[in-house]
Amino acid sequence: MKIFLFVILSIFLSNGIAVFSAEQPLVIAAKTPRINVQLENSLHSISLDEKIKVWVFFTDKGIFDNRTFKSTIDNIQQKASAKTLTRRLNRTKKAELFDFYDIPVNQDYINQLKSIGVEIVRQSRWLNAVSVRANKHSVQSIADLPFVAEIKQVATGRREPDKVELLNNLELPDVFKTNTVLPDSVIEWYGNSFNQLNLTKIPTLHQFGYTGEGVRIALLDAGFELGFPVFSNLNLIDQYDFVDNDPIAKDENSATENRHGTLVLSTIAGFVPDNLIGPAYDAEFLLARTEYVGSETEVEEDNWVAAAEWAADLEADIISTSLGYFDWYDYSDIDGNTAIITIAADLAVSRGIAVFSSAGNERAGFHYITPPADGDSVIAVGSVDSTGIIAGSSSAGPTYDGRIKPDIVSMGVSVFAVSNTGGYAYVSGTSFAAPLAAGAGALLLQMYPDWTPIDLRQALIESADRYDNPDNLYGYGLPNVFKASQLFYIDPVDPIIVVAGDSLNFTFSVTGLIDSVLILSAANLPEGAVFVDNGDRTATIRYLAPTNTIESRIIQITAEFGVGTYTLDVSFSVVPQAKIAVGPNPFSDSLAIFIGPDDGRLAEISIFTVNGEKVWNNFTDNYNEITATVIWDCENNDGTKVASGPYFVVVHTERLTRKFKVLKR
Repeated sequence: MKIFLFVILSIFLSNGIAVFSAEQPLVIAAKTPRINVQLENSLHSISLDEKIKVWVFFTDKGIFDNRTFKSTIDNIQQKASAKTLTRRLNRTKKAELFDFYDIPVNQDYINQLKSIGVEIVRQSRWLNAVSVRANKHSVQSIADLPFVAEIKQVATGRREPDKVELLNNLELPDVFKTNTVLPDSVIEWYGNSFNQLNLTKIPTLHQFGYTGEGVRIALLDAGFELGFPVFSNLNLIDQYDFVDNDPIAKDENSATENRHGTLVLSTIAGFVPDNLIGPAYDAEFLLARTEYVGSETEVEEDNWVAAAEWAADLEADIISTSLGYFDWYDYSDIDGNTAIITIAADLAVSRGIAVFSSAGNERAGFHYITPPADGDSVIAVGSVDSTGIIAGSSSAGPTYDGRIKPDIVSMGVSVFAVSNTGGYAYVSGTSFAAPLAAGAGALLLQMYPDWTPIDLRQALIESADRYDNPDNLYGYGLPNVFKASQLFYIDPVDPIIVVAGDSLNFTFSVTGLIDSVLILSAANLPEGAVFVDNGDRTATIRYLAPTNTIESRIIQITAEFGVGTYTLDVSFSVVPQAKIAVGPNPFSDSLAIFIGPDDGRLAEISIFTVNGEKVWNNFTDNYNEITATVIWDCENNDGTKVASGPYFVVVHTERLTRKFKVLKR
């Protein structure tokens, strides 16, 4: 199956992210055998008349030449709305807005399947496949059709039950306040949902007016009960039940079936001031019921694929999902390219939709993340508690092919939500970390509507607290959406290196929020260092490094701006006195530059005129590693002798930079 899907989807990797080519072949070869081995085994275990749900993948879409292909694509583009065209252009950044995956499945092939007597369940243009219910005989008849590439069983899945602690609405606990500069009145407005939002700095962005407005989020989950005050603000665009095939995304017969979806929706979209506020309460929502909790097979992946394509047709910007197929796929399948649901999720990203998926709650059992969280471009979300410590159940990475997963984490322990009864509850699981992260993503897409899903993923992980040291429990860590927003930041600086005995006078500056009153401060400075807030959006460190001090530390520069803070970590080192020397000075025909044994590996030597013109930097041709000496023969990079006069010699090593003024006679 892996080879087959690579051919269909033409997947390439760019910086570790799946990229789907628009130049996939129009026809692929059929597999041998066409009936997947796993399906063959399942067929042996059922009776002759018993039906089984299978995927039927086609070799083509009935298009066999480039002229027909181009005219088909042109026709699809002509029928697309202006909004669709603009969104595709902004979110995919591709010259060809439509491609092979936008062409519907060939209707003649579907009709021939129907003539065999099978029931068509789902059609997927992305996978060029349909799911059908068929018995043994029908499966063999399907395999004999010339346009069938492969038949495999539709995967099913289930999730580990989430922990739910129902609360008495009349006795809600006091608001739990974490460290923040926000005023009490703001904190209390969030009620008991404050901490789950503040862990990723969502309330700070809310204070600037970013609440998800104009961003369309699709939730693929169990059923949803909408008749509660927490959803009175809900901007519902559309809904559909892919389990019962009706326009209301809820189980009409069992309220229990609607619990999980209701909890998830209240987590991301709830709006009851002083009780519960979702991160994206002003966003637009699409609700898809794709799970049947009461069955042995809670989730069938063809429902998820159909819902994802439905969401794409309705212009979704984000998909948030909490599925897990840990009882169907083996670890060797968790490679980003095998599970059908993962393939579909990555294809959704290629259509410009950011996909957030719970990592899973399987660390004590299966251990690893579950599809579609293994997707190259899917944002897999792990679960932490209110202090940022990983939850014991949160599934781990890496993927089978060695990639770091999860991508990020969000709060998933004791998340405040509303249950299907309308009552408040504390719930735990990555199912609730994912919608919190997706809501954070919606705020960023409101700010930057032309970001691609890959842009959004990169901004989130670069803002996270473990970006420089990721692992396979936390991924890149807790994102800071205010930092990711770039509304305000301390300008980044290179590591500060001071030579023992030398003095330092270093100034930091800030960008953004021009009208804000700022307070700049520093922490973990070396003894004797002086930090001064200059009052003009800059601050200065002054320090005289003792001759007997050699050390390295991380200092924190913090800017407080009323409703939030921004902290920049800076590497600060005091290194031994330099042994770099140049001579003779003055010189006539050549100049020697000596690199001492404690100075570190030589990186660059540049020589400038006093006017700043670089005349030479080709030190590698005449560097003697044994004596650690470079000889400059007074020629510029073009081989012409330089004129007499003063010059500056700048020497960079891995540990320090030194500058010397010399005179050529």
